[in-house]
Amino acid sequence: MDETTVAGRAGGTLKSAIAWVAILGLLALVTWLASERNARSWHLVPSEGRLVVMRGLMLPAGRAAFTSSDPALAQAYAPVVPPPGKTLPAERTFEERGLLDQAIFELVAGWAREEIAAGDPARLERGLGYLSRAEKLPGLSPSQREDLTALRAESAYQEAMRFLSRAVDELREASDRLRRAAASRSPHAGEAGVLLREVEPAVDAAAAALRRIAERPAPEPAPEPPRPAPSDSGR
Repeated sequence: MDETTVAGRAGGTLKSAIAWVAILGLLALVTWLASERNARSWHLVPSEGRLVVMRGLMLPAGRAAFTSSDPALAQAYAPVVPPPGKTLPAERTFEERGLLDQAIFELVAGWAREEIAAGDPARLERGLGYLSRAEKLPGLSPSQREDLTALRAESAYQEAMRFLSRAVDELREASDRLRRAAASRSPHAGEAGVLLREVEPAVDAAAAALRRIAERPAPEPAPEPPRPAPSDSGR
């Protein structure tokens, strides 16, 4: 075997090694890019009657339920249960967390609006829970923040009506006890009579205000402004 043959084989081996290194490097780059893109993906996944927020793993494929040491984020992205009778939406995938936040808001804000407007104490509490979650989402759009402010104002009215109704009931109970004490031989009979005369007009005024509100026709809901179509990619 002459030196030319040996040199040719050595050169071929070197070129082959360089080619394999290039191929392996390219595969590693593609794997890293795919992993990095997957790690930036977010998912809303219906599971066992709840909507679960999941995030892609730093692998070419795969995902896991999102967790956070930040209490606000942990609550914002915790699995959410829909109101009774509501079905969960289909699974969706997002390339940005802001798009995820906006999609969650549209869902829970719609639920909150219906629950708050119902006027039922249990449903009001559920609606306030949805609002509390919505407030912790960092990526809301300006129009969604305006919507959240309006929902908070409506919930404040419903809460005030609930507190006022409860206050009237408790004041009535207090008036009954004061009346009983004023008619007795209790050493506080005099004070009870004075308090009764002061409290009864307030009870009557609050009860009358509630009756007037209850007799008013319910206002027609304002039409919701059209919303832009979501730009996320669905699955």
